[in-house]
Amino acid sequence: MKIFAMVLVMMSLAFGHTDVLEHGGFMSGLAHPISGLDHILAMIGVGMVAFYAQKVVPTFVAFVLAMMFAAVAGYSGVALVGVEEGILISIAVVFALIGFASKLSINFIVSIIAFFGMFHGFAHGAEFTTGNFVAYMSGFVLSTITLHLVGFGLASVYSKKLAFLRA
Repeated sequence: MKIFAMVLVMMSLAFGHTDVLEHGGFMSGLAHPISGLDHILAMIGVGMVAFYAQKVVPTFVAFVLAMMFAAVAGYSGVALVGVEEGILISIAVVFALIGFASKLSINFIVSIIAFFGMFHGFAHGAEFTTGNFVAYMSGFVLSTITLHLVGFGLASVYSKKLAFLRA
């Protein structure tokens, strides 16, 4: 666990919105979500919320669909104010949801997750400049789902370890 945390920190000391990886298709889309600690934390957090809410499919689908629609809007040139702020706030809100996910309605969770998924998707779409946008979207969706699954796995392992310690 300590090694995983260190890898996350070392992988990116800056935000993922540097335009360095935004030229191309599938591979740049695949790399974008793991190029910044802001994306990594938010998407792992979504997986953890899904675990504790015990509603994986609606939570993952809400984030990914909102992210995809907003990516298309960003790519199309639609303006959105406060994207970076929305991404940063999403980390705090998503991690706060983890503690209450089992007590909140899934409709509320899905709404919040989708809302913040829009900021992440918009950033992906607005920063894309050249190449095949559909391939790019495929890459960042696959990377996003993978990070969600990592968060789900981390929450599962943590819960089992906590249950073992309590026994």
